[in-house]
Amino acid sequence: MKKCTGHEQQSLSLETNKETNLKKIISNNFEKFIYFIHKLGLHINHKDLTVNYEYSSTTILTLKTTCFKVHINDNLAIITPLK
Repeated sequence: MKKCTGHEQQSLSLETNKETNLKKIISNNFEKFIYFIHKLGLHINHKDLTVNYEYSSTTILTLKTTCFKVHINDNLAIITPLK
């Protein structure tokens, strides 16, 4: 891992409800987070396939390489992309 440098862009604030695990915070605010990263350049590729009455579905989310600065306190997680 290397240190990221850049200028801070518009931040996203998510309620933490006293949670400190970033993965759980994002999971609890999934729709708001997906909308935010979609604006940063998220690409979604979805495929459905049915063969011999067996259904399968694949969704691939691709985000261009972006560094994020994250600050978590008692009430909010502030996620800021660096550009």
